[in-house]
Formats: sequence, structure tokens, C-alpha cells
Amino acid sequence: MIALSWRISVIIDSVPTLKEISPLHEIVLIRHGEAAKSATDPDPGLTALGQQQAQALVDDVGSRYPGGEGVRIISSPKSRTLQTALPLATHWGHEILQAPDVIEIPSPEGMPLAQRGDWIRHLLHSEWDSLSASQAHWRERLIAFLLSLDSHSGKMVSDSGGAFSDNAHTSLVFCHFMVINSVVAQLRGDRKITQFYPDYTSQTHLKLDNGTLSLVELGRALVPQGEHRIQ
Repeated sequence: MIALSWRISVIIDSVPTLKEISPLHEIVLIRHGEAAKSATDPDPGLTALGQQQAQALVDDVGSRYPGGEGVRIISSPKSRTLQTALPLATHWGHEILQAPDVIEIPSPEGMPLAQRGDWIRHLLHSEWDSLSASQAHWRERLIAFLLSLDSHSGKMVSDSGGAFSDNAHTSLVFCHFMVINSVVAQLRGDRKITQFYPDYTSQTHLKLDNGTLSLVELGRALVPQGEHRIQ
């Protein structure tokens, strides 16, 4: 795992109870940049192209949220998502908040890492109803986490252990292919697992309004050509 040079925080209460209904909150699901293809490394980092894609987000996303004021940066704990979030976090001087609830879908229990790729490719043509109990729980936690994002004020701590104020109106969530498809399927009420192929660093926009999560716009789609490893 490649060491990160920026401070990283952890959301210690990933799904808090909703105590207050908050105003409209924008959520942007950002897929990680291109990651190294490996059947043996459980946590590959970005390729050189992936690093370039992450850097490009500084101009793309940064121009829409000048100075990053009111914007929270959240990431899956995986190296490829943390490294994708890092250039923007550095540019704004923001911390990256790790959220285990937006990690990629777990493999079936006991499955060797070398078999995960074939399993994912088969899963793409399946339905969400076919998930195991642990995978269904992963999906439930994911949706519950997103629904909680307008109520996280005071629920986070820095890596030094000190609490800090969090009055964000927007959450940028750096995550994964299956995470994005799971959310889109849930909001569409569609059982199909593959809703679309979000490209690397594509941005799918959601809104959270008075406790209701809805889809605003799908991110840039990739037309699969050859092997596209889903990570």
C-alpha cells in the first residue's frame, strides 16, 4: 500500500441516528482513478494514468466549489480511492474522512482473491436479490450511511483525536464501481446489478432533501472495451 502524505481521519460513528432533519445536502459519488490490475494484491494503488486522473479533479471539481468551503471529502479506506481523493484534499487543505461503509462489495466468504475477478464479472449479469446475507448487509449499511450524511456534524474526529466542526452542505464520496451501481439501482427501484459503467473519476450526483435520497445525474459512462477490471 502506497503511503499517503496527507492527514486521514476516520468516521467513528459511521451510521448515526438521525436526530434532526437538515436542509438539502449534495452528495457526489466519485469513482476512483485507474488502479493497478492485480489478482494477488488486495489493495492496489493507482497507475500513472490513475494519478493523472486524480490530479485532473483539482481543476474539474475544484472550480465548482471554490476553496472547498462547506465541502466534506469522504473516501473508502482502499488505497485507490484515498489516492484519488488526495490531490483535491491537498489543494483545499481538507482532511480525508475514511468511511468503511463505502468500500467495495465483499467477496463471498472464503473466496480466494484470485477468483474475485471472475465472480465480479458473473455478478454484473445478476440481480441484487441474489446477494448473500453479508453482501445484503453491506448494501444496507451503504444506503444508511448516505442517508446520514446531513447529520454527521460533531460525529467526526481528526487523526489526532480532536473533534472538529463539520457544517458541510456537500459530501464528495470517493468510492467504487459496485458502490455506485448499488446506490443507483436502489434509487431507481431496479433489481439489475449493473445500471451503467461509471468511468474512472466519473461523478454521479445525488441530493439528500429532508431525509429523502434521490438521483440527480449519472456520471460519465465508460463503454467497456476489452478487459475492464472492476475494483
